[in-house]
Amino acid sequence: MRAIIRKELADHFSSTRFIIIMALIFMMSFLGANLASQGIKEALAAGGREYMEGRAFLLLFTASGALFPLTVCLALFGPLFGLVLGFDAINRERSNGTLSKILSQPIYRDEVILGKYFAGLITVALTLAALLILLGSFGLIGAGVVPTPEELARLLVFWFVSLVYIGFWLGLAIVFSIVFRSVATSALAAAALWILIAFFLPVLGQALGRAIAPTADPQRPTYEELAQQELVNQVVAKISPTGLYNQAAGVLLDPTNRGSSEAFQVAVSSRVNRILLNHFRGGLSFSQSVALMAPEFLILVGAALATFILAYLTFSRQEVRSI
Repeated sequence: MRAIIRKELADHFSSTRFIIIMALIFMMSFLGANLASQGIKEALAAGGREYMEGRAFLLLFTASGALFPLTVCLALFGPLFGLVLGFDAINRERSNGTLSKILSQPIYRDEVILGKYFAGLITVALTLAALLILLGSFGLIGAGVVPTPEELARLLVFWFVSLVYIGFWLGLAIVFSIVFRSVATSALAAAALWILIAFFLPVLGQALGRAIAPTADPQRPTYEELAQQELVNQVVAKISPTGLYNQAAGVLLDPTNRGSSEAFQVAVSSRVNRILLNHFRGGLSFSQSVALMAPEFLILVGAALATFILAYLTFSRQEVRSI
């Protein structure tokens, strides 16, 4: 299995598609971090140091400015990264005629599938770590903010959550590479599923929210109607891995984020309870944020394990002559 991992790592880091995808993610992330660092410097110069205390460094990864922040880039293009690493993991070997030669050696099938999956995870882990370190160094130089230990802990957990999230898509791509013999078919199926989950499910959530909780006056919706629509939208988001990742990452990298804060604020504002709303605007501690994002994270872990187990069982039970 170690030999397979080394071979797959060499293929991943030397492939043109890997370089293109990572160049896209790095470019968008650095442009967003540049705009965010300028905003942080202006806010600190204007006397916003007290408001930004404990979260100034994290704004490098969440403040959008005019472009996508890192969290949005990973939510949208992280799946594409995982799919690129795994959509031809098995059917490429099959079409080249090398899979049967590998299995004719004293190498078990589970070693082949484990080696390919772990090689993809290692590639994702190293790339994410490099991206976070480079953006953090850029923030230290450009914005002049130093991370606190709590902010570093939040970034470490965010790195692991992102690894699990992209690992789900990696396992799904390997499943497609096992089920479909054609590389083009597996790539199209993976891309279609990514587009459906990343772009159409949010629209579906908004449409269902308006259908289940319609507004009596579209020009003047009440706070209760908006809260019900947002609740339906969040329920639909929990079906999507992208929605789960957005909620978990938002809670981790923003101490003032409480997950369902938008629906909560709408509900509170409907009763004009300003005192209660101001009370809940304080930042959460690291342990509180981790506890708040734990349900979404556990669902992501279960989904990633499910895709890997499905790929493992499907590949292990294929007939030798079909391979």
